Amino acid sequence: MPNPSFNSRKRISIHALPIFVSLFFSAIPHSALKIPPPLPILPLPSASQLQWQLSSMALFLHFGPNTFTDSEWGTGHASPSVFNPTLLNASQWVHVAKEAGFSRVILTAKHHDGFCLWPSEYTDYSVKASPWRDGKGDVVAELAAGAKEADIALGLYLSPWDRHESCYGKTLEYNEFYIGQMTELLTRYGDIKEVWLDGAKGEGEKDMEYYFDAWFSLIHQLQPDAVIFSDAGPDTRWIGDEAGVAGSTCWSLFNRSNAVIGGTNPQYSQGGDPHGHDWVPAECDVSIRRGWFWHASQVPKSALELLDIYYKSAGRNCLLLLNVPPNSSGLISDEDIQALQEFKELRRSIFSNNLAEKGLLTASSIRGGNDNYQFSPYNVFEESIYTYWAPEEDQRDWVLYLDLQESVSFNVLQVQEPIHMGQRIIKFHLEILSGGRWKNVISGTTVGYKRLLRFPTVQSQYLKLVIDMSRADPLISYMGLHMDRFSILSHASNTTSQIYVNGSQVLRQVPNKHSQTATV
Repeated sequence: MPNPSFNSRKRISIHALPIFVSLFFSAIPHSALKIPPPLPILPLPSASQLQWQLSSMALFLHFGPNTFTDSEWGTGHASPSVFNPTLLNASQWVHVAKEAGFSRVILTAKHHDGFCLWPSEYTDYSVKASPWRDGKGDVVAELAAGAKEADIALGLYLSPWDRHESCYGKTLEYNEFYIGQMTELLTRYGDIKEVWLDGAKGEGEKDMEYYFDAWFSLIHQLQPDAVIFSDAGPDTRWIGDEAGVAGSTCWSLFNRSNAVIGGTNPQYSQGGDPHGHDWVPAECDVSIRRGWFWHASQVPKSALELLDIYYKSAGRNCLLLLNVPPNSSGLISDEDIQALQEFKELRRSIFSNNLAEKGLLTASSIRGGNDNYQFSPYNVFEESIYTYWAPEEDQRDWVLYLDLQESVSFNVLQVQEPIHMGQRIIKFHLEILSGGRWKNVISGTTVGYKRLLRFPTVQSQYLKLVIDMSRADPLISYMGLHMDRFSILSHASNTTSQIYVNGSQVLRQVPNKHSQTATV
């Protein structure tokens, strides 16, 4: 018998269902629907390039017979017997790196002298011919084990120039030899996150054609998560000097077709290319000592010198590759460790406290409207590239306004872009409200993953970050204000940052019509 309660209800006509469904969904608040992110602007980094950039700093380890012969470029004729680091402890190298804030290490598995720090089956000029570990040692294996245990990424340098092997100069024979050694390194030691090579070669040496394209293809085949460093990429590029200093304008955009390994214009490498079709971010290599290999007569740079290099490398959208060479005992020297620890403490003292994070933020516009928290300006206080402030499309002004709620002194600005969405910002500046007027504090170009700008100390409660020029709607993933009580700056050289646009097409340029520039 039919259920009377069921029969007592009015049934909905099948013809009324479309209207009912339409009314139901129209009742859902519009704010409940997510606004899609803005379109990324090409070129974009690969997953491995992103992980490389997020690591920010790497430790270079130059080690080999040169360590024992007081040399920089070995001749390839030193006896393997000179290599005998009796106290070698690769785990100590890794521990030093990690304690100092470095998240990857790169070892010179073979330098220009041709001596191999692993027992290669393609040459007798290696650790197996040395007295170290009775000829049964493997530096690469010990470092790989230490890095894995400490969760530190491992990279290897395999010098193309080889001053020992007789086949060097015979194009086909040497390229086969090199690929054989590369295969050993990339198949014996687990995950390799970076392969480092260059075009260094002394004057008057044998002519040699390197089959770079074949090498790169093999590397990506055997270690698909590795980035390849060279003068011209394909994944990361040399900055163009060995001082660890990037250009004040530094694009991750690059045209590999304009670069030649061993012959790239240093100025092009330093600045990158706003027209670039390839994503090839820069790596800044520099040694903690005057030389690349350890020498008893040399002392490390001071922590303040390292801090200055940090600002000019990691603070200019690059990765800092700092060489810290193990000594002839096989350990990183105490004085180098002390400099690294002091360097770490300086960074902690300056950057652990974001003076802006308790402030009140507003923006000239917010993508999806002012109530859309997905692209809120407060995202710039989260330390992640995957959350960011995005302005509404087709706006004339791109400004973040900050009320610190009290007068605050600061002298460092940190800005970051969500680089997985492309590098966008061409030019920006920071202003403070002082004496009832907006005054310019510092101007900068290119942001990228991280931009750090230093300037003479200012004090204010109100400030604004203005994006003046951009390749597309600008996106900001992080903004920080900091106090550096250690660096000594000249006002004249740090209140502006020269712009190199090289005719790049600009989406729009915002005239700075609301501010009055003044010296602060």
